[in-house]
Amino acid sequence: MDKISVIVPVYNVEKYLDRCVQSILSQTYKDLEIILVDDGATDRSGAMCDTYKNDDDRIIVVHKQNEGLGLARNTGLKYATGKYVMFVDSDDYIDSDVVAKLYDDLVSNMADTCIGGFTRVSSSNIKEIHENAYLGNTFEGDSIKKILLPSMFGKSPNDDKYTEMSVWKVLFTKSIIDSNNIIFPSEREFISEDIIFDIDYYSKAKKIYMSSCNGYNYCDNAGTLTTRYNPDRFSQQVKLYKELIKRTDKIGILVFCKERLDNTLISIARYSIKLEVKYRKKNGILHEKKKIKEICENKVLKNVFNEFDNSQLPIGSKLINFFIKNKMIKPLEFIMILKSRLGV
Repeated sequence: MDKISVIVPVYNVEKYLDRCVQSILSQTYKDLEIILVDDGATDRSGAMCDTYKNDDDRIIVVHKQNEGLGLARNTGLKYATGKYVMFVDSDDYIDSDVVAKLYDDLVSNMADTCIGGFTRVSSSNIKEIHENAYLGNTFEGDSIKKILLPSMFGKSPNDDKYTEMSVWKVLFTKSIIDSNNIIFPSEREFISEDIIFDIDYYSKAKKIYMSSCNGYNYCDNAGTLTTRYNPDRFSQQVKLYKELIKRTDKIGILVFCKERLDNTLISIARYSIKLEVKYRKKNGILHEKKKIKEICENKVLKNVFNEFDNSQLPIGSKLINFFIKNKMIKPLEFIMILKSRLGV
C-alpha cells in the first residue's frame, strides 16, 4: 500500500467543509496524507481545519494568504509526500471507496495515472452520473497526446467523444509532477487552471487508465466560481484559448485539438451571451447590449468563425452562430429570451 496525498484548498466554505473532510477521513484506503490549505479564509474555515488536525494525525494544515485555488493547490503539492496525489475541492465530497477504487485500478493496470468519472449533485439533490468517453480504456505513448488529451478540450462537430476535464477525479503520480516542475497557474490569470495543468501533466505521463469509479461528488453550489455571473467570462476564455493554442502547438498536437478548441470557444460565446440576457434586469439593458456587442466584435472569435465548419451543428446552434458572426444583437436577445422561457 502506497501513501496517497489528498490536497484540499479551503476558502470560505464553512458550510460545506465538514462534509468534505469527513468524507476523506472515512475512506476505506487508510494510508492517506490529508493536506488542508487554508487560503486566507475569512470565515470559520481556517479554525475548523485546525480542529480536524487535532483529531487525526494524518491531517496537515497550511495557513496562507489568499491567492486563489490554483496557487493553493501548488502550496499543497509542496507539502505532499505521497507517491500519488489526489485533489478534492472543499465544497465537494467523495464516496468512502473512491481512493481505494482509483488506486486498485491504477495498480492492476500498471498505470501511472487513473482518471475516474463523477456524480453531479445539484441544489435539488438530483444526481446525474457522468462517465468519460473512453471508459475502461488504457492510453499509452502517442495515444495520450493524440487522442485522450485532445478529447479534454471539448467536443468536435465531427467527433463527440469527450473526456470531462478536471483534476479532482484523478490519481496522479507525484514524481511526474515533481520531475517536470508542473504547477497550476492562477485562475485569476486563466479562467481554467485545470486544463493547463493537464496539458503539462498528460504530455509527460506514460500510461493512463480510465476508471469506472464515479464516486467523486461534484456539487453545483450557489455562489461558486462556476455558477456566479462573471462579466469577463468570455474575454478570459479568449485568453485561455490563445494560451491553449500556443501550448498544444508547442507539444505538436494542435492539429488534433484545433477544431475542438474552436468549437468550445464558439459554444462559450453563445453561453456568455445567454448569461448576459439572463442578467439583463440586474445589470441593465445598456450593459447587456454592450457586452453582447463586445463578444460579437471580438477579433479572435471572428477569425475562428472564418475557419469553422458549421455544417454538422444542430440548426439552433447554426442560427445563433449566424447572428453572432453578423453582429445581430436584437435577434440574439430574442432567441436567448425564448430559450430561457422554454428552459433550453
